[in-house]
Amino acid sequence: MADDWTREEPLPGLVIWQPRRGFRYGAEAFWLAGFALEGGVPRTALDLGTGSGIVAGLLGANGVAAEGVDVRPEWQVGWARSRADSGGFPHLRGADIATVNGAWDVVVSNPPYFPAGTGPASPDAWKAAARSEGDRRLADFVAVATRCAPRVCLVVPVEREADVLAASTVPPSRIVRVGLRRVLIELLAGPHPPVIETIDERAAERWYARVRGVSSSREGA
Repeated sequence: MADDWTREEPLPGLVIWQPRRGFRYGAEAFWLAGFALEGGVPRTALDLGTGSGIVAGLLGANGVAAEGVDVRPEWQVGWARSRADSGGFPHLRGADIATVNGAWDVVVSNPPYFPAGTGPASPDAWKAAARSEGDRRLADFVAVATRCAPRVCLVVPVEREADVLAASTVPPSRIVRVGLRRVLIELLAGPHPPVIETIDERAAERWYARVRGVSSSREGA
């Protein structure tokens, strides 16, 4: 039903429909898109576990040929509405990430945060599936991402930083810890020492500015 969804416009011309009571995007979507753009604007991008398509949409609004994949069939209604209301909305498709093949300049992902059987339980099956691992674990997201692109950008809870690094055969190039809760990790093929930052959420506003294509007075803070 129409009242089960809300219409958001995170950037001019980019419309995202998301469920009123299901899983809704938050600050991490802007952080991840800005983080990926900050490392250099890619030509192509894939968003694994795209959900509403917000990260793919933000990248697409910045000139990236972006697409997304998500296994949950519930998102199809939102994607159709977003596509109808947005110019140049990215191609999103329903698929198990394990079936994904291809080559992109960068893969981005905001994967389920909690290991299977852990984390706060949600009575909403849709939200629970978005927040906690199911058939596909964090290691699966990392494996698919690093197979499909030489550069991977992820946002995960700080508690899962070690899990990402342990699962990856590609070394980290940037690790940015945001406060006590989240970490953004860039995996990049080739030998290089990782750049490690710790910032607060106020400093993370630089990624909002990057997505919106404006300069930030706090850039690099």
